[in-house]
Amino acid sequence: MIKIEDLFQRWRATLERRYGQGFPAEFVEKAHENLLAAYARFDDSGCADSQFLAELCSANANKSAQRLGEILLFERLEHAGYRPEPSPGGWGPDFRVEQDGKQICLELITPSIGEDVKINELFASHDPLNPCPAATIELRQRTLLRMTGAIAEKLVKYEGYLRDGVVGPQDILVIVVNDALLCPDAFFFGVSHNAGSGVGGQSLVEHALHGFGHSIWEPDNGGANHVLKSTYRELVDNRPEPGKDGNPRGPVPVSLFGSPAEEKAAEIAERASIISGVLQVTLREDYGVLMILRDKAETDERLAEGLVQRGILVPNPRAKNPMDHPSQRGLMKVVDAPPLTVKELWDLNNRHLKMLLGEDYEEQPFPGVS
Repeated sequence: MIKIEDLFQRWRATLERRYGQGFPAEFVEKAHENLLAAYARFDDSGCADSQFLAELCSANANKSAQRLGEILLFERLEHAGYRPEPSPGGWGPDFRVEQDGKQICLELITPSIGEDVKINELFASHDPLNPCPAATIELRQRTLLRMTGAIAEKLVKYEGYLRDGVVGPQDILVIVVNDALLCPDAFFFGVSHNAGSGVGGQSLVEHALHGFGHSIWEPDNGGANHVLKSTYRELVDNRPEPGKDGNPRGPVPVSLFGSPAEEKAAEIAERASIISGVLQVTLREDYGVLMILRDKAETDERLAEGLVQRGILVPNPRAKNPMDHPSQRGLMKVVDAPPLTVKELWDLNNRHLKMLLGEDYEEQPFPGVS
């Protein structure tokens, strides 16, 4: 266990490594201050359990990342207007919030790479300018398996909470998957984007819950043009490495929010009907940078709002307690600013295009305005 001051310096060092080149020193300093402020608010909230500080300061990077994720999820919920509270007695979901008289329970998990060290090797060898298709597909497949494993683990946890009466049958149950350890050590993950998408282009969480496969081009009815269509699957192959018992690993269900026909997939999909939704979000040191952009969008420049990644929320259409629209909007709220009018959106888009295309771009007038 390290001292809390050493942990704070580790956060600073991480920000400097990712943002020290090309960003002003005060930018990194402000991002670090934002993290310290988030920690202080969480520490004062009463949401930390008896093991929190020891695990936050643990030399085990996985434990520390999970606890940092709790701090930042608390900050996100609080900024969205909720009042996050811990479970009574320290046993139950990480946070409980209320929306229009309904209780929303949130259970956070930060999946690590586990025994699959190949993921880090693929991260290290990846060259964005010269990507290797086979390596990219393998990385997406392996990170998808970490995502499915995390969701399955928290499904079991919620089943236990329901059995023990820790959560009620009427509560909205949400799994929050923090993909911080499934991202490369590079800037802006958790700010403008999350962990890489799956093989079909959709997010990892959508692949895990709706069974998306490769996207393929198919001819349209006339045969003259082609359209891009998603394929679907109920199971995916597991890692080729044998399990701890030396036997081959079995296939993994990836249609938890669907209606699969395969027996194993159908069984876990039925069990998953207790889950109202799953949120994939990146909660790591870069969140301090997100807070800078969030503040700029709220106080000075709404264009910055488009740079802020809100995460991916996947509601369960088969849930026993479905998520209503206010709950979905609340959990996806990151920037606390009034909705833009249609004209404001139009003007903002014009400014965005001018920024991308240069001063030669001719702004388009709002329809109906001469």
